Amino acid sequence: MTPAPTSGQPPGAGSHPEPTRAQRVAAWLGLCAVPLIWLLHLALGVTLVSTACADVVTQDPMPGWHGTQWILGIASVCALVLALAITYAAGRAWRKIAYVAHEKRDANRFVAWCGATASVAFTFGLAFSICILIAVPIERLCTAFD
Repeated sequence: MTPAPTSGQPPGAGSHPEPTRAQRVAAWLGLCAVPLIWLLHLALGVTLVSTACADVVTQDPMPGWHGTQWILGIASVCALVLALAITYAAGRAWRKIAYVAHEKRDANRFVAWCGATASVAFTFGLAFSICILIAVPIERLCTAFD
């Protein structure tokens, strides 16, 4: 009886292992978390601008233009950094899952592609929203709330 050849892989393991849990989580985060970040940033921006515009109408100094700009700036930087990190992780997960997928119509591969694509698209949307908030003075945005 000859012993079976030993390799570093467990018996039955092919040359392409299944995607890891971290890769699947990164793909789902790219699909769900980045659009949610964009939506929350947009809601925060609209809420803060409408509050600042209402404060101007009622002559209430709080939170004021300066405070609103600081809050929007900090929230924008945090949202963009988080979205970029998730987008990077989703892109890496998609490349790795696409490499290990056994066939072209693999469900994990499709979810990973959707996660990477959605995260890139919504990160661009977030960047566009941030540019609008930076480029347009908040005073001019108040005309929409009059």
